[in-house]
Amino acid sequence: MSGFNGVSINPELKNLIVDQRIGGFILFERNYESPTQLHSLIKEMQSLAVSQKGGHPLLISVDQEGGRVSRLKAPFSDFPSQNCLGISRSEDLAYRFGQSLAVELKSVGINMDFAPILDVNSNPQNPIIGERAISDDPELVSNIGASIIRGFLPTGVLPVGKHFPGHGDTDRDSHLELPTVNKSSDDLENIELKPFVHNIAKGLEVIMTAHVLYPAWDKDYPATFSKIILLDILRRRLKFQGLIISDDLEMKAVENLFEFKDFPALGFEAGLDHFMICNNVEKTVALQEQMVRDVEKGRVASERIEESLDRTVRIKSRLKEFVPQTPPDFSLWSRPHGQLIQEMKEFISA
Repeated sequence: MSGFNGVSINPELKNLIVDQRIGGFILFERNYESPTQLHSLIKEMQSLAVSQKGGHPLLISVDQEGGRVSRLKAPFSDFPSQNCLGISRSEDLAYRFGQSLAVELKSVGINMDFAPILDVNSNPQNPIIGERAISDDPELVSNIGASIIRGFLPTGVLPVGKHFPGHGDTDRDSHLELPTVNKSSDDLENIELKPFVHNIAKGLEVIMTAHVLYPAWDKDYPATFSKIILLDILRRRLKFQGLIISDDLEMKAVENLFEFKDFPALGFEAGLDHFMICNNVEKTVALQEQMVRDVEKGRVASERIEESLDRTVRIKSRLKEFVPQTPPDFSLWSRPHGQLIQEMKEFISA
């Protein structure tokens, strides 16, 4: 899964889709001018992808959480941060938020959103999560998170629970350095894992990993590259059958700790299905080429690649309408979504 530059199809993007056969993309402010432009861009990207021999639709994703992590600005709704949903304790409000958020994204052809935050906000000194999280109460995060996800599901937009197994008790920003959560295994089970356990049972199909070290479980590898955390805990014990996506592999938490050439072998061995490079397209191509070399040299088993491919195709096969035929009319939602925003803000001010 790759980021890219530009607001229209260009040679770099065409190469990623046609020649490199990248499976998905993540959008940023640099790719957005207007809903009409974004609709046209995504429609052309999907057309290129499915026209290739054996082609599948692309996963087109974005970080649109509400609050300070919202890549798409007006006329996309300016939803508040998810902590107001925790303050409200209203599952109905959370459901309507998830549905409204997903409806806007679906209208331009986005089919995956890196939301909701399932981190438990248990450290007031956390520099990266904070008000992005629903609550410091694991049970409330579980229930409100499930309602947000339930709002997504009828739209066909895939919600992504993040950051497994929990980024809420860190005091470091994983964009800059490797955070460590020095909790006991029991505390990790009872706090961090609870929202993920609850939502996996409710049908959550995509999870993003945390570039965080949890010594009680694995003293050597952050969750993104940990077989203990992703295979033993997430796959085997929690019986998660969906997609596991890495957080951005350009973040210093992993980039400063491991050699880039080792990322494919580390990731596949740990259980990753998708590897994300958000900014540097040259790194996207280099990572993919390293994957090919690793398979050819036996560092990565081809069976392991097939497992991830099967999971991906299973999810992509349900993406029947890749992009709506006509650009969206945001005026249809200005009043109901504006009312929803007002209701959410009232809980923050209270």
